[in-house]
Amino acid sequence: MEFKWSINKVQVAEDNLVVKVDLTVTGTGGDNSASAAYSRDLVRGDLFIPYAQLTEQQVLGWCFEPIVTTWTDMNKKAQSSTRLIKDEGETQVAGQIARQLAQKSAEPALPWL
Repeated sequence: MEFKWSINKVQVAEDNLVVKVDLTVTGTGGDNSASAAYSRDLVRGDLFIPYAQLTEQQVLGWCFEPIVTTWTDMNKKAQSSTRLIKDEGETQVAGQIARQLAQKSAEPALPWL
């Protein structure tokens, strides 16, 4: 199965800082394809690249960085979870294609046609 990520649009703050990215992953497997859309909010990190010098690969790299969420539970114990958009998107699209393949195998062509 092959996956292709693409950026649909970005939102830029007044200082040419990319703050939000809308992206899509498309997967193909044989004659089947599926896609899923995602949105990723970004925060300024240590690296700043002027907007006019950005590449799609650079922005995708930022989008694929882990999203770590931390909180304190009812017992005042620190908890955290990590979300990986790349893995999540590719898994979702692979599942859609698997369902397409399963549906095709469950609905064979009529032998008299």
